[in-house]
Amino acid sequence: MGDQMNKRGIGLALSGGGSRAIAFHYGVLEAMHELGIDQKIDVVSAISGGAVIGALWNLYSKDWSCFSSKIELILRDGLETSILSRLIHPKLIFATICQLGVDCDIMADVLDKKVLDYIKLNEIPEKPLLILNATELKTGTNFKFSKTICGSYRSSGCVSGLRLSQAVACSAAYPLVFAVKKLILDSADDVYLTDGGAYDCIGANALMPDKGETSILVQNCETIIISDASFPYIENRPRLTRSIVDGLLASYGASSNRNRALIYNKLYMLNKSGEIPFLGTIKMDSKHPDLTTGWNKKELELINNYKTNFKPVTGNALVSLKNRGKESAKIIITKYLSHLLNN
Repeated sequence: MGDQMNKRGIGLALSGGGSRAIAFHYGVLEAMHELGIDQKIDVVSAISGGAVIGALWNLYSKDWSCFSSKIELILRDGLETSILSRLIHPKLIFATICQLGVDCDIMADVLDKKVLDYIKLNEIPEKPLLILNATELKTGTNFKFSKTICGSYRSSGCVSGLRLSQAVACSAAYPLVFAVKKLILDSADDVYLTDGGAYDCIGANALMPDKGETSILVQNCETIIISDASFPYIENRPRLTRSIVDGLLASYGASSNRNRALIYNKLYMLNKSGEIPFLGTIKMDSKHPDLTTGWNKKELELINNYKTNFKPVTGNALVSLKNRGKESAKIIITKYLSHLLNN
C-alpha cells in the first residue's frame, strides 16, 4: 500500500472552467458541508475558476453563510463585464493592444472590489492550505502560490506584497485573452505566468506523490477528492472554421483533453498501487451509471457544453450545474470515500 507514514491528510482539487466550474464546485462543497466533512479538508489545490472559489473557501471555510453569499455574488454578476468596463480607459486600451492581451491585474482588482478585499497572500488562513496553480512559460513547469512560498521546482521564493487576488488572476489568465504576467520573486528570479490549465487543468498535481526532491508544495495526500468541471469536451465542432482564433482554441482544447486524460491515468494508477489509498473523482462529464441516472441526455448536454468563461451563471443553468456537482459528490463520497463519513 505504499509508504503510509508520509501521507498528509485530505486534499481537494478544484479544476478550471470559469464560472461554470465555480457553480459545479459550489455544489460539491455544499454536499461536503451537508455530509459534515468540509472541515476535514487539509489542502485545496485549485486552477483558474477553481482558484476563485478555492480562495474564498480558504478565507471563509468556517462561515458557510458568508462563503455562500460571496460565491453567489460572483456567479450572479460574473467577472467579464467588470473587466471590460475597466478597459474603456484609453490608457488601458492602448496597453492591452501593445501587450496583445488584458493585464491580469485588472481581474485581480475586480476580484478585490467584489469579494477578496485586497487581502495579501501572506495574510490568508493557514488551514486549509491553499495552493493556486499557474504555468511558468520559461521552464514549462507548474508554478504554485501559497501563503508562505511561491514557485516551481526550478525556482522558488516569495513575492513581497502580492495580493491573493493577483495569485488567483495569474492562475486564471487564459492565454488567448490575458497577457503573460511577469513576476519577480524575492530571490530575484523572474517568472512568466499564464493559465494554470495549460499544465494541469484539474489541479491534482500538487496533491499526488512526487519523487522529485526539489519539487515544492507536494502534499502526498492519503485521500484525494477531485472536483472536475475543466473543459467542454465537445466530440464534434460543426462550426469550426479555418481562422487563426478557431485553430488556437481547438488546439488548446485538444492539448487540455490529452493533459486531462494523462492526469487521470496517473491518479488511477497510483490509487491501484496504493500510493493514493483513497481517491474520489467527481467529474461533471462522467458517464458512470451512478452519475447519469436521473439525468436526461438534454440536461447533461447543456451542462457539459456550457461555456467556460467568466460570464454570469444564473437561473436554470446555475441550478443544473450546482445540482450536478452536489449530487455527484454525495454519490462518490458515499460509495468510494466512506471512511470520511465514519470518523
